[in-house]
Amino acid sequence: MDAPSRDEIRSLCTEQSFERGVNYYQQDRVQHVDIDGREIRATVRGSSDYEVAIDIVDDAIRTHCTCPYDYAGDCKHIVAVLLAVAGRDDEPEGTTVDDTEQTPSERVALDSVVADMTADELRSFLLDVVADEPEIRDRLLAYAGADTGKTVSDYKQEIDRLFDDAAGRRGMITQDTYIDFSKYHDLAETHRDRGDIETATTIYQAIAEAIREHLNRVDDSGGHYGREIERAIDSYAETVVDGTASHDERRSHIETLCEGFINAEHNFASDYYDDALRTLCTTDDDLEYWLSVLEDRVSNISLDAMTTGESTEEPAPNDASAQHRERTDDVLYASDFTSGPLTTDDFTGGTLDIEHPAVGPLQLVFFVGDAFETLRLDDPTTVEEHTVDVDPAAASGGSTELSSSLRVRRLVSMYRYILDALDRDTALSELYESVYLESPRLCRQYAERLLDEGNGERAIEVIENGIETFGRTTELRWLAADYYRERDLDQYRETLQALFLEHTDWDAYDELKDNCDETEWQARYEEIEQRFPDSHAQRIALYVHEGELDAAFAELQASEQLSLFRQYREPVATVDPVEYFECYRELLVPFAAGETGRRHYRTIADHLEAMQPLVPEARFEAFVDELKDEHSNRPAFLDELDKAGF
Repeated sequence: MDAPSRDEIRSLCTEQSFERGVNYYQQDRVQHVDIDGREIRATVRGSSDYEVAIDIVDDAIRTHCTCPYDYAGDCKHIVAVLLAVAGRDDEPEGTTVDDTEQTPSERVALDSVVADMTADELRSFLLDVVADEPEIRDRLLAYAGADTGKTVSDYKQEIDRLFDDAAGRRGMITQDTYIDFSKYHDLAETHRDRGDIETATTIYQAIAEAIREHLNRVDDSGGHYGREIERAIDSYAETVVDGTASHDERRSHIETLCEGFINAEHNFASDYYDDALRTLCTTDDDLEYWLSVLEDRVSNISLDAMTTGESTEEPAPNDASAQHRERTDDVLYASDFTSGPLTTDDFTGGTLDIEHPAVGPLQLVFFVGDAFETLRLDDPTTVEEHTVDVDPAAASGGSTELSSSLRVRRLVSMYRYILDALDRDTALSELYESVYLESPRLCRQYAERLLDEGNGERAIEVIENGIETFGRTTELRWLAADYYRERDLDQYRETLQALFLEHTDWDAYDELKDNCDETEWQARYEEIEQRFPDSHAQRIALYVHEGELDAAFAELQASEQLSLFRQYREPVATVDPVEYFECYRELLVPFAAGETGRRHYRTIADHLEAMQPLVPEARFEAFVDELKDEHSNRPAFLDELDKAGF
């Protein structure tokens, strides 16, 4: 069979698909190619295995691939198969080409050939091969347990070339392009087996750092490169643990992992370094040195008092302003901003690793935590209203300025682990006292620690300071409610009421009602009605929760919101089903005429399904007929209603 030439293959696809197909072919992703006459069947390894079928009929090439590609020309999998066939054009027809078949040279009994060669002949041959093949040279040195002479930078340059070779036209590593780093892992494993810990860790360090530095050009939605970073860092720590016996041997490796933690640009990478350090540091000496390395490299958190457990200045016991910094609306703190361009973490608070987001559809809660139940838009605003020019102070002595609130929280988590492991309770309390207003999470953790210690008075001060600082935080308010439950009934009720008014927390609402007598509840309910957001949806929800369906129906009619009529049909329509239907119909008629498109028509069908049980069948069918007559010039509309059974 005459396979298409390279130019003919290029004409079947876009330039981008051709380049990706070339990459796939060169990466040996084409497997199990079956050629039978003019029919080609193959499997191509991508994010999953895709089946490719190619039939060459006269001058036409008919192709099919099971991948989801739906753009111009053929996909990269088809291109890769055609390139593979073109490279094997001299194979006889009717044969199966498999990567596992041996070449003639492989079928020769190598053992007997080697046995017949002299030592000088073998040495000469080996030196010639090694001179031409750097990869074989490295494998030989590793096998012999010899020093390769390469640094982290040398290995990173090699890995950089892998990224350059795999990049597309715009320098990006596209989805489903997975660089194989196994040869470096194998090389490091060989050095590790031969007891060469330094070279093995050098290679693992280079893998992790090189991938990290290329993540900004990678589409890693599948998580391949994140997993490779984790694999390299884990292997680094395991190699040191298995291959070193003394603390002195581990010191340089503790420094390396700390540098990685501090300099990692992505949250998940920081976590991997943190985990590796916890694996590596198993003795008090290790932990002490880990702590000292952090102190040397971090400039914006003073930890002198924490490491000694002694405070240099004793604040007044009841002077809250002396024990923590106050925040006001008109003051900008360094921890509110990064020292450079804002990152995703500055907006998400670390709730979501957007660089590594294989988590399904994004939700509002991923970005705002428990700050909002819904997203509300107020008056138009500008970036300038919410930002100012920040001139970060230069870190002294080569230290690294960690100014973003998220990175401070990660650093605090690391310090907390070390101090816990060293049983430094006083130092840990000093740490929390210094940083608990960095985030609601730290504030909650500190308050819980104080409660566990029996220091409820200071705990409630911390909670109240957190509520004042962070505003909308349900967890802190629930902590306050739990504290006040047995101590201050009025404060307990006030906290529950705030939880409901600020967060629409129905558990707090029900708990508040259960802890009020009839007179107290009536007064609080009237106050809740007055202070409740001026939102039809929320007021309807309140009335439905209280069983005040007449009030809910009146609010629904005032809202004139079609979606609310559908949402609350089941409880509220029982007030007057026919009237409910007529109000619903008055809103649906203009809605139906407002837009076109099948998605819009399916939404109309969904509303009709909600309306159908409200009135007798004849009345409902008459309304459907009205809609059909009104939109008889829209075949797609009639088709969607027919599909829905109307």
